[in-house]
Amino acid sequence: MELAPPGPDEFTNAELVAAVAAMLGWRDDPAPDGAGPRTGDRPDSAVPSPPVQFTGRHLRGVVVFVVDGLGWRQLLGCTAAPFLAAAARDQEPIRAVLPSTTVTNLASIGTGRPGGDHGLLGYTMVLPDDAGEPAVFNPLTWRFGLRGGGAEARTDVVPESLVPRPTMFERLAAEDVTTTVVLAPHLLDSGLTRAALRGGQRLGVTGLDATLATAVAAVATSGPAIAYGHHPTVDHQGHRHGPGTPEWRAAVAEVDEALAAAVATLPRDVAIVVTADHGMVGVPSADVVEVDDDHPLLDDVVLVAGEPRMRTLVVTPDVAPTVVADRWQEALGERATVATTAAAVAAGWFGPDVPARHARRLGDVVIASHVGTVSHARVDPHGGRLAGMHGGMTVAEREIPALLLAGS
Repeated sequence: MELAPPGPDEFTNAELVAAVAAMLGWRDDPAPDGAGPRTGDRPDSAVPSPPVQFTGRHLRGVVVFVVDGLGWRQLLGCTAAPFLAAAARDQEPIRAVLPSTTVTNLASIGTGRPGGDHGLLGYTMVLPDDAGEPAVFNPLTWRFGLRGGGAEARTDVVPESLVPRPTMFERLAAEDVTTTVVLAPHLLDSGLTRAALRGGQRLGVTGLDATLATAVAAVATSGPAIAYGHHPTVDHQGHRHGPGTPEWRAAVAEVDEALAAAVATLPRDVAIVVTADHGMVGVPSADVVEVDDDHPLLDDVVLVAGEPRMRTLVVTPDVAPTVVADRWQEALGERATVATTAAAVAAGWFGPDVPARHARRLGDVVIASHVGTVSHARVDPHGGRLAGMHGGMTVAEREIPALLLAGS
């Protein structure tokens, strides 16, 4: 599979909300204490250029609509989505940050920072438990424990403390940009929402059409305004059945029809930016490398975390991580890139700024699958066996849309 390793000049969804706000006249000036987003923390010459369709636009309101799991490569060839595919052919993709997974990329959209900076690093990551020992923490469910289970942890791991710097929505709201986050009602007070999407008003809405209508209404009445909306069904069908399957195509067709109808009635000074948190690759059972607690590859490993396409390992303290990384690389060969966490951080996998406390959340060794997955039946939901997966650094997982759609 074609790889897309992170680079300093790529435009990711960590820069997206700032670019959208610039179309409303907002200037990204960092606060003196460095509380600004990634774009504000670097000199102008180092800020990635936004997609060409984002330049020279002046709007009153924009909806940032996240279609979970809708990768650029999958969209381009999707005849079930004629409206969005036509728009994609005239525009350019952006990239998901690593790991190319939901929690990390929704947090990057909301905070304006890559994963290594905001610190929500994967479907699961390593956090100390009550005894100070490394444990598996799931930021999507905000629980400790394997398979996303365990006790609710919002009291012990306070979301606003785990991701303390202001989100983009908080910064915009403080500068008189109306901000609205439209989510399913059960997500309004989730740990992930509180950590990465706080700021402005939150509205609980069920269903695709209602989410779009509510978000458009939030930016159409007064400006400048930004609304965020999220739709999960494409991702769900991709995991269950695989990208490109009839079930996946039906979910994409529903999104295509809803967005075409919404754009047709937009006010002239309002736009919708359609984006995603990641793409997806199909994973046949034959491409799954399944390990259990007694597997020789897990010798000297005390904890398995991450996710099947971006596996992370905590190594016993008396063994050098390079020993375990070399063993895995030899076993997996061209199926994966295996690196110590220190080497992956130094190579910029997780952004230019990764504090030590965040790097520890990645364990000691990182395994980025190119083909298939590395699953652990006791650790991963569904035994790590799903028809479609994401998390790695292939083009199919990292390239995502940033489609600027306006009624005119």
